[in-house]
Amino acid sequence: MALPRGEPVINMAKKEEKGYRGDMKIETPDGSGLDLAGVLLSTIVPFRYLSAPTRQQLLAEGRRVDLVGNEMVFTQGDAGDDSVYLLLSGSAESLDMERSPWFRKNVLEPGTIFGEQSGVFGTPRSYGVRTLETSSCFKISGGHFRTLLSESRAFAQAFGAKLRDSLGIFDAFDLFLAEIVRGVALGHLEIRRFVDLYRNLAPALHRKATDQSIIDFDALAYATRRLPDNTLETFVFLLTDNLPSVYASPDLLFPPVSTDARRRFVYRMMPGKDMVLVRSGLSDLLDFVTCLCLFSVETRKIRYRLNHPEQILALSSRCSLPAEARQDDDEFMARLPFDPGELASIRHIWPERTVERIRDIVFHRQAYSVDVRKQVNNYNASLSERWTAQIGEAARQVIGSGPADFPDELAVHIISSNTHSVSNCLNPFFVEHAEDILTWADSTGRRLGGWDQGQDEVYYLARDWFRDDPRRVDRVIESEASCGIIRVPETMTTGIQVQLIDPSRVCRSPIDPGVSIGSCAGSSLIVNIDYAFGEQAEEIMRNLLMLFGRNVRSISVLGKAGALEGQRGDVLAPNAFIEQAGDAFQPLPPVDAGAMKRLSAALPRRRVIEGPLLTVRGTLLQNQRMLNFYRRVWACVGLEMEGAYYWRAILESEQLGVLRGGAAKRFYYYVSDAPLAAGESLSARLTPQEGVPPLYAITREILTGIIS
Repeated sequence: MALPRGEPVINMAKKEEKGYRGDMKIETPDGSGLDLAGVLLSTIVPFRYLSAPTRQQLLAEGRRVDLVGNEMVFTQGDAGDDSVYLLLSGSAESLDMERSPWFRKNVLEPGTIFGEQSGVFGTPRSYGVRTLETSSCFKISGGHFRTLLSESRAFAQAFGAKLRDSLGIFDAFDLFLAEIVRGVALGHLEIRRFVDLYRNLAPALHRKATDQSIIDFDALAYATRRLPDNTLETFVFLLTDNLPSVYASPDLLFPPVSTDARRRFVYRMMPGKDMVLVRSGLSDLLDFVTCLCLFSVETRKIRYRLNHPEQILALSSRCSLPAEARQDDDEFMARLPFDPGELASIRHIWPERTVERIRDIVFHRQAYSVDVRKQVNNYNASLSERWTAQIGEAARQVIGSGPADFPDELAVHIISSNTHSVSNCLNPFFVEHAEDILTWADSTGRRLGGWDQGQDEVYYLARDWFRDDPRRVDRVIESEASCGIIRVPETMTTGIQVQLIDPSRVCRSPIDPGVSIGSCAGSSLIVNIDYAFGEQAEEIMRNLLMLFGRNVRSISVLGKAGALEGQRGDVLAPNAFIEQAGDAFQPLPPVDAGAMKRLSAALPRRRVIEGPLLTVRGTLLQNQRMLNFYRRVWACVGLEMEGAYYWRAILESEQLGVLRGGAAKRFYYYVSDAPLAAGESLSARLTPQEGVPPLYAITREILTGIIS
């Protein structure tokens, strides 16, 4: 309802604020008085879950604020005060002050808590509050309120339930996901419909999504690297989690399209239409759609800069010239309405045919359609089943029998990591050629300081060393094979590469000096798989555990995470996973204290942090408010995308008897980004000293646990 009331009193000098001395009393039959604030704190959620001494301290440190009628407690957009208020007496109203006239959202009665979102999230006030009559409030500083959240789990959980359920702080995410699910069910997504919904999310790593005046080139570069190379030339994407039978051999039918930073199989079916093979579950589809939304938001800003007939005609004419007549594209681009920094960013994202790419942005108009074909009533083997069968056949060739017939004493160790750190640590090639690599780096000026483990520098420099002479790559592969590291040929299935490793053969050669080798007695097999993607992890782990069953002796997950505590290059050791979908809490076995000490010793410049991790739906499906919620309420130290799904499959297999009890479980993550940090960029990559040491420290810890 619109408010017919007059102008509010905003003169804060009329406000009386004093230390709370219990001078507001409730009369009782015996004539004694009860402290009103104390009574309210002991009866209302979440304060009722605090101990009596904690409530007394809160009363001693809080302040009472007396206000006249029609006076503003705080205004919408105010960022200077993060206090939380408890209405003691009188009444007030919450207002949407961005509407004209101001719009009443709610009436606040005594016992109501308000202003809590700014106190928890540190955000400007999302609404204003004005008294309706003479009123009094109990004022708690934002810092004190956050301390209560960190010190009392019961208080934090009760408050979190109120925030999530009653105040709907995640409504924008629920709506976005509901529309995605609806579109998947209907088999079609029109991206223009989702762009506004996406903006409303205010993703933590796309902070300029709603600012039309600034092109967020960091975010645009991030999305571009994760979408097909021909996105500016494509209007329709066919997303499928299983190939239609008529396209069973797509490599023979369509040219492939590369995707720089996502392991996806993409094919150009015809001009303007791509087929994209997505992983099972919703995670991969959500990633594709959110990246396409981000891409549309930022390329639209570029298009609006060029929204003039003369500019469009100039672009079209320029692109129609023959190549020999276009030697001065830089001069032409300098006349476009972009500053030098923006032009440099455009060239960085599209270094080839840059002018054509700008023209494509203008003419495309971000008109993307996505057709979705999920597997239904398909009795052929799923992609993950084919992938699992391929691993089983490779294991048969290594061991001499199929996994179902492995002897009981054969120990299988499953590792989910990348496919290079594990093989690098176990391949004698890098130990034997360490001096050659370092000498080459000295001669070419490529060496960097700041390494605590000398072998880490060797691994970092090796990539450029291989580029300098590509023949060396063949020698690395030969060395792998000779010491029992087998790469399963990659096929068009799950997008997950696999290595099978025979530890008894690895032990015969010099390996990374940081990996402790035991007697290497007994037979064993290491199954090292590349990172799964989101929900896909549950199906992948379930299939591996069914394949190798009771031979599995350990499961180790080495992943990347975003930090809610700490910084890039730190290590996170989870003691629980919290699944963003429904806040399902999944405790893990106690973290190995010895492993924490060894990791800390190996990384003297970094922190090793224990705590719960949030398993999120996607990289772009959190905002700062959501991350602060999980940081403050659930005490999460980081976020990742696969942990809860892996753990659910492990628990299920253990409880069903597929996995024997007592199998070791290890989860470690290195921090690749810090989404709550000021100025954090989506496209900023880890420096060598940030990424290499924690990756290899965790790898050595896991391999030592297996081999020794």
